[in-house]
Amino acid sequence: MKNTLVLTIMIALFFSKNIASQTNEKSKIEQAYTSYFNTERETIHLHINKNIFISNEPIWFKGYVYDKKNGVPFINTTNVYISLLDSNGKEITNKLFFAQNGYFTGSLDTNNLIAGDTYYIVAYTNWMNNFKEDEAYVSMPIHILNPNSDLNTSVTKDSTTEKLKHDLQFLPEGGYSIKGVTNTFGFKITDCNARGLEIDGSIVNSKNEPITNFKSNIFGLGKFDLLPEKNEKYTAKYTVNGIDYSKEIVIDSEEGFAISVNNYTNQELTYITLKTNDVTLKNNTGLTYYLVINQNNKVVVIDLKVDDLKTSNVIPVNKKNLVSGINTITLFNEKSEPLIERLIFNYDDSLILNSDIIVNTKANDSIPLSIKTFTHTKTPIASNLSIAILPDATLTQTNNQNLISSFLLKPYVKGYIQNPNYYFTDINRLKTYELDLLLLTQGWSKYKWENIKTGTPKITHNFDAGLSIKGSLNPPKSSVPYTIQMFSITNQINESTTLVNNSFSFNNFYLKDSASINFTVLKGDKVINNLKPYIDITDNNRKLLKHPTLPLINKCKTTTTNSFSLEHANSLGQELDTINLTYVHKKNSDTILQNRKEYIANRYSKGIKVDDELRRMYSYVTDIINSHGFVVDQLQGAGVVKIKNRNPVTFMASNEPLLIIDGSSYDRNYDILYNMTLEHVDEIFIDPDGNGYGSRGGAGIIRIYLKQSYKLDYTKKAIANEFTVNNGFSTEKKFYVPEFYALSKNDFINYSNIDWKSNIETDQSGNANFKIFNTNIKKAIFVIQGFTSDGKLLSEIKEINLID
Repeated sequence: MKNTLVLTIMIALFFSKNIASQTNEKSKIEQAYTSYFNTERETIHLHINKNIFISNEPIWFKGYVYDKKNGVPFINTTNVYISLLDSNGKEITNKLFFAQNGYFTGSLDTNNLIAGDTYYIVAYTNWMNNFKEDEAYVSMPIHILNPNSDLNTSVTKDSTTEKLKHDLQFLPEGGYSIKGVTNTFGFKITDCNARGLEIDGSIVNSKNEPITNFKSNIFGLGKFDLLPEKNEKYTAKYTVNGIDYSKEIVIDSEEGFAISVNNYTNQELTYITLKTNDVTLKNNTGLTYYLVINQNNKVVVIDLKVDDLKTSNVIPVNKKNLVSGINTITLFNEKSEPLIERLIFNYDDSLILNSDIIVNTKANDSIPLSIKTFTHTKTPIASNLSIAILPDATLTQTNNQNLISSFLLKPYVKGYIQNPNYYFTDINRLKTYELDLLLLTQGWSKYKWENIKTGTPKITHNFDAGLSIKGSLNPPKSSVPYTIQMFSITNQINESTTLVNNSFSFNNFYLKDSASINFTVLKGDKVINNLKPYIDITDNNRKLLKHPTLPLINKCKTTTTNSFSLEHANSLGQELDTINLTYVHKKNSDTILQNRKEYIANRYSKGIKVDDELRRMYSYVTDIINSHGFVVDQLQGAGVVKIKNRNPVTFMASNEPLLIIDGSSYDRNYDILYNMTLEHVDEIFIDPDGNGYGSRGGAGIIRIYLKQSYKLDYTKKAIANEFTVNNGFSTEKKFYVPEFYALSKNDFINYSNIDWKSNIETDQSGNANFKIFNTNIKKAIFVIQGFTSDGKLLSEIKEINLID
């Protein structure tokens, strides 16, 4: 193009605060960016063990918290809330989890979820409520299957009708197009589920003469150049599934600026080309525009005197002077108004972590493995990881979770990114081009100038650190001070504080949900039993003020064939023996059930000996009961447990079983089972038919035998000053494979995890050893995610041969 000017500009984002001779407007722009992004901001990523679950199967996850400004784990974050939303955005449940050193682990129950619906997991902190942008993490869709339901969702829809329901958008690069210069147009075409379509077509003028062609990639993305002439109209013609369509190309204005960025042909330089026409240059004589390149608080502002510009201006930027990850390029006019904006991504090999996995010699029912983590230069490095292991033929999605994208890419864009894992696996020049294409079609940054120019955000929400207890007490006046002692075995707490003005507090403690805490009032050294303090817990019920944008809401209105096929569809709730994953039922021998003969009806019951294997599969007694003929509902925070028989009971009879613990009948009051762990239990006998108990046992019998060391804990009366923590920190349920999968190997292969490892730490040599269940499956998919203490990121999907 004629009138091309190459501007040699030294851009050093890290030294922006020392730029001399700044104009007033230039200084205002720079100060706005540095002030707005100077406040700490967290970014959260969840590694979820899979995305398809059977009813009552827990969802396991590991959360990673990242310091967006400094590019390292956010070690100060402790309180992270996890919400489960339905497809309409309605909150189903909300739990609090405790983060340490930038990560946390957890699980969610699916007991009350409706099969066939789509759900989303949202992760956030109270601190995020200080910002105008939505900073919360939102998962990809999660699907729930019910073997007893015909409502199971299809996630592999590909009908002709849906392809016809497409959306094609033409997007001028930078958001603005002008006549008289060559404009670059990006485009994206998606179906009703936001998946890209591969098409090709042509651009024609008003005389139906072809001007140029266009073609999309596998994600429905592409671009083309167009030189619009005066008094001319342009139309795109294309075909979807054999049907022809057309769409007008809109040109924004007769004057202005357009931008074109080449970020992929040269490994060392990024070329920014600003384009305009003679009309624009003439009408803006004597003015100064500003080119801004920033990422968070790292910013450089460049003066562009319009009198020095040509109709085409090429600005080469050394990639070493760009920040790793997303960089936002914005052109401002003389009034500090943004005109055009473009996002680019700067790959940095030093941020990416790699791993090797070695399968060691098989050992009985488990397979030993070794993992090694290292940098791009093959230097071993310590890291914290999570690994989901699935059969290689799994139908669950593995490519829509990518930790690198969550931290370096997604926080800055507003739209949906299909298969983010693609852009960070086996990176080459083509993928660099395609990621740039993605950003061209994403539009402007999530961070709007109208917010940035307001400067430092007003802080109105606390940066929570643990939970606090506030209390009050109105004791008789005394010259001897009153002391309040807080004691909890579960929370490992033994703290004291002085009563001041009839009030006291214990701040910033890790308090487990539903745990009991005892408060003792002392006057000097004397315990005062007749005074009961009023207790309240704070900072434990934070809501996300901005409703998160849910990706991939199903907009398809057509009815399609159910793609999920579950075998043994009517057997959910069938009484099963404890299994291992080779589909061989493991029988409990009567010789190890010491209480089999303690009561005659125990002979007719399913006897369960609680051992290490069972504790690995289940966390709570209610989990065992729920999988053996009963429906269990724990009302979280209320300490209430409800149990009902799954099978029909005789007319007018109760469908609630009898509960007997160590020979003492609790009738149909099950609250004592609330959060009772298997650590406390020796044996359980379950009979849904209630044989041997007559009409009293018509809805079934549950007999529990506790370990001797715990019997007093569960039979003692409540202490007067005992307080139960509501909405405290939830804990991760131990991973297990639900017994349902034992009924069908196909269902196991299609939908189950082989194993889930939420916390693997490699040492300074990059090494760690772990074991997984041996399921006799030859090949498995390992979804590996994690980071290092200095912010290096790992997100890989590997196929591993487990058995030769």
